[in-house]
Amino acid sequence: MSVKDSLPVNTLSENVELDIDEHEPKNIKRNIEIIFVMELQLFGINHKTTKLSERELFIINDSNQEDFKNFFDSSFNDSIESFFSLSTCNRTEVYVYGASLNIKQIAQKTLEFFGSSDYLNDDLYFFNGNEAIEHMCYVASGLDSQVLGEQEILGQFKQSIQTYIGLGSLNGPFQKLTEDIISIAKAARTETQIGFNPLSVSGLSLKIVQEIFEDPTQQKLTIVGAGQMAMSVIENFFTNGITNINAVNRSKKTLIINNALSIETTQLSQLGTLIKNTDILVTSINSPLPIIGKGLIEQAMRERKNKPMLLIDLGVPRNIENQVRDLEYAYLFTIEDIELVTQENLEERSSEALKARDLIQQRIESLIQEKANKNNRNEAYIALKNVSNNLDEQDFLELLNSDDPCASLKQMNVVSEDQLQYISTLTPHAVLSMIKEIRSA
Repeated sequence: MSVKDSLPVNTLSENVELDIDEHEPKNIKRNIEIIFVMELQLFGINHKTTKLSERELFIINDSNQEDFKNFFDSSFNDSIESFFSLSTCNRTEVYVYGASLNIKQIAQKTLEFFGSSDYLNDDLYFFNGNEAIEHMCYVASGLDSQVLGEQEILGQFKQSIQTYIGLGSLNGPFQKLTEDIISIAKAARTETQIGFNPLSVSGLSLKIVQEIFEDPTQQKLTIVGAGQMAMSVIENFFTNGITNINAVNRSKKTLIINNALSIETTQLSQLGTLIKNTDILVTSINSPLPIIGKGLIEQAMRERKNKPMLLIDLGVPRNIENQVRDLEYAYLFTIEDIELVTQENLEERSSEALKARDLIQQRIESLIQEKANKNNRNEAYIALKNVSNNLDEQDFLELLNSDDPCASLKQMNVVSEDQLQYISTLTPHAVLSMIKEIRSA
């Protein structure tokens, strides 16, 4: 059974009808509605809906994260209890949890805040309730990535969660739910072959290098950036024999790549000098505007006597002006171009992706049932505690000797229909054990 197939589209405003055995007590459905008609919703854009030049208009990263948080707090404080966002080279998504959410209004105001509403309104997608959980699992596991099964996304997803926990924006039930989502995503990667010999953006960048240069190990690499992606590129290239590496960052920093490799960054102001001796330039730095223009590369090419240069721009927004493509000996690749080299083992990865999706749907169903069972037990305990106050000693002894405690409670006329619904979800043994515990407390 697919979770999506068994739920209506608008799980926030409509009752959740799960595909449960008709012989199960009706209140199980009712309790799942209570728990999983959750005020969880998301909106976003990704590589499937929006081209790179427009995705650049809606990015939430270190440079504007604090402003975004303050905007969200001031604009939606009354309705949103908890939220976080995720921006990667493939997508920007915002996840919100609260009461009486108008997700389309929240999305519209958010795009207006970023000045991108005129361009992106028609590109947005929305998910809520269990469909939102399912989508988040697909994202975190790499099933929704341009590079199917990519390995970086789970770390990016977890890092985003930790960032918003630190900002005080993600907490309570939603924080606990993200832990469940990460656990499911990990299972999808480890229990299927989607994560076996995984592709990565840094790995695909290396593939481009290997296809262009006859001997990549003789080339000089300059990496601009000091984040997770930049460090992944350095490690991947170094492991494959490209050891002449310079790293450039806005400020001086020591990059600890692994136990055997660390690199001191050069300040960004020195890039113009370094680039003259660079054969491979890879950029991955947060910047609202390109930091490398056509003029800089043109000047470098003159001094290099038109020796070819490969430029790989992994930034979103882009770090390198697109006009660099006009230069004869400069070969520029962007995130969108990476798609051209993602076909390796695609058939095998697609087959494993189907298994991973099935696993995710099964785990979500188990999560639903587990939480429903827990809720039922809690409600039954409360009901029995109230019932216990109406039992005299003779009623209590009669109940202990009953083979059907629910029928006995109903006959004693000490339980309401609502209370009986919760209690009837338990086994007779569980009912008697629970009421003994309550009476002895």
